[in-house]
Amino acid sequence: MKKMPKNAEKHECKKCNFICSKYSNYLIHLSTRKHNAETLEINMEITKEQKKQNIKCSICNTKYATKSGLWKHLKKCNKEIETKSEQESSNQEITQNTIILDSSMVLELIKQNQEFKTLLIEQQNKLIELSSKPNTINNNTISNNKTFNLNVFLNETCKDAMNITDFIQNLNIQLQELENVGNNGYVTGISDIIVSRIKDLDVSKRPLHCTDVKRETMYIRDENEWNKDTTENSKLRKFIGQVAKENLKKIPEWREQNPECQNMYNQKYEYCMQLMRNSLGDLDEKQEKMDDKIIKNIVKQVIIEKNTLTNEVI
Repeated sequence: MKKMPKNAEKHECKKCNFICSKYSNYLIHLSTRKHNAETLEINMEITKEQKKQNIKCSICNTKYATKSGLWKHLKKCNKEIETKSEQESSNQEITQNTIILDSSMVLELIKQNQEFKTLLIEQQNKLIELSSKPNTINNNTISNNKTFNLNVFLNETCKDAMNITDFIQNLNIQLQELENVGNNGYVTGISDIIVSRIKDLDVSKRPLHCTDVKRETMYIRDENEWNKDTTENSKLRKFIGQVAKENLKKIPEWREQNPECQNMYNQKYEYCMQLMRNSLGDLDEKQEKMDDKIIKNIVKQVIIEKNTLTNEVI
């Protein structure tokens, strides 16, 4: 076994308090679950300038601005510390052990996050229902004048409209739509998914309608009944969260078609992390603000024109 020189350069991972002399062992450490879990949180806060520091080849001390540049250099570096067979074995082991967040783990985190938000919304709705329950459209006419007959429009013209649950089940999100979320953010990406499906449906088949743009008054069809949403649009917010969840489920498929994303020195590794971050949305007030923007985008597409309702008067 080849002995390491006494003055061999040490490789240290300050994030994990890990030190070793062999660079190959250091690379293996970088691919462990522990290191990646630490790195995921830190990467969202460090600046681009910090990323550029200390990126150099431990063999020839050549400095690089990016990890991808270092990775390309390492494949060509002529100063070998170990034999060719040992290096090939080490590279193969690194490739096999390179790990990013397991998709099932990400989905579980999303599930817990959505369940928590849903619980808060349900508790709030219970308080609201004590004083005012959502209005069910049965035989009541909601109008500004005698000709504004919303009841006839919803219960007769739109009696065969799609239920909101069926709408979600038939989303069939494409990978390019997932990439749209990654490239343009949560609000734009999720809005585009929902709006494109709404536009594909005839007005009488749509599962949701808006009667007041300013107040964002929404009527949603579920279990073959039309119901007015709460003033906070809690049902619509839940629907947006379910669409985002369906989008997130496409990440494992994207990773299968882009295997190079599993190599942390490849540019697609960072892009995969961006896909996941943008697909997750945010928490609490920040999430509500993003949902507010999506709701405004939806309302513009499902507003009912008064002349449409006027024509439905019996």
